[in-house]
Amino acid sequence: MLQTPPNIIFTRPFIVRADPRLLYGFSRRLGSVLRYFPEIRGEIKVGLTNVYKGLASTESDGTTFHKKISFPSLKRAGIPTRYIMGHELMHIVQAKQSKTIPGTERACDVFTLARLPPRFIDQPPIYLSIPRKIRINWSNNHVRSLASSLMHNLAVEAIITRKTNPRYIRWWENQLVHLAEDGHPIAKSLEEV
Repeated sequence: MLQTPPNIIFTRPFIVRADPRLLYGFSRRLGSVLRYFPEIRGEIKVGLTNVYKGLASTESDGTTFHKKISFPSLKRAGIPTRYIMGHELMHIVQAKQSKTIPGTERACDVFTLARLPPRFIDQPPIYLSIPRKIRINWSNNHVRSLASSLMHNLAVEAIITRKTNPRYIRWWENQLVHLAEDGHPIAKSLEEV
């Protein structure tokens, strides 16, 4: 059974600060990311923030779960990455499923990495420790492809190990460092750049 996608409502300030071409590109990108968050239903507002790369907020009046994600002006900052969009959507999932998904920023990064396909991990995670060589070489397509696949796979594994290891986030960071230094194809790629 096909699920109805969320109804995206743009706030007036967000629309005023975006030309139609940017708004169209933003809508397409957000729609592609929303497919990986099937539990987000109903209406979702998209607003403007002047401080952060992205911001999520939720509120419940007892009957309705209100959801809002905010981003900087598209004219000023461009269309946010798929990863930033996914990270903010994961905050909404965290609020909805607070008993099963921890509410921290670091947990949000791990769960976002596990949820998004590697091709959607178009920037390094924000709150997790990433080896410097990966961060500074992220613009290299080969490094980014290997790193995003590795980070996704490790995140899936970290969430599985979370059942027995409360330090699953630290485990993820340690594994990434270890594999980036030795034992994974990315180690060789990082030596060559």
